[in-house]
Amino acid sequence: MPYCAYCGSDVRDPARFNCPSCGNPHNGAPPPAPIQNAGETKAVSIVLILVVVGLFVVAFVGILAAIAIPNLLTAMQRSKQKRTMADMRTVATAIEARATDTNQYPRVTSYSELGPQLVPTYMKTLPALDGWSHGLRYECWDANNSGVCDSYAFGSGGKDGAFEHASLRDYSEDTSTTNFDCDIVYGNGKFVQWPSGTTSR
Repeated sequence: MPYCAYCGSDVRDPARFNCPSCGNPHNGAPPPAPIQNAGETKAVSIVLILVVVGLFVVAFVGILAAIAIPNLLTAMQRSKQKRTMADMRTVATAIEARATDTNQYPRVTSYSELGPQLVPTYMKTLPALDGWSHGLRYECWDANNSGVCDSYAFGSGGKDGAFEHASLRDYSEDTSTTNFDCDIVYGNGKFVQWPSGTTSR
């Protein structure tokens, strides 16, 4: 009488492949791989699908972020430029109005000293900072040696706050720029250096 190679039980029916006691092949062959439950297979498939979909979503969001973030940052910098230019136009209007009354531009050595010259007669408040929270700069000159300030300029150092020239007088030509670090300078009734893409000077 044959015996099971796994459990040693006697096998009454040698024609049967599996041992009735342990269920393994009684001749010592390796046991068959267990058949996976259909429910487990479905659960694994769902998990794999969710992982793949999640990877696609992450990739899609990453692509959108790579496109949108630079555009958002550029738009933010452009809005700071426009705000700075709008404030500078307001200040220039007040300076020109005062010059009409006094026949000269304010003779001061810094932008902050413009406040008492312009407020409250010509404007409500003097903007203290540009769109990037940097201080503005003002200069006036007696170009005709008449003893009064007959020309002026004031400006913003741009995003980096650093002026490119030692004097605002050095900005002598009309120049547009696309660099956010470049200065924005207004002098004698117009912008001398300004961001390109703006509709007017």
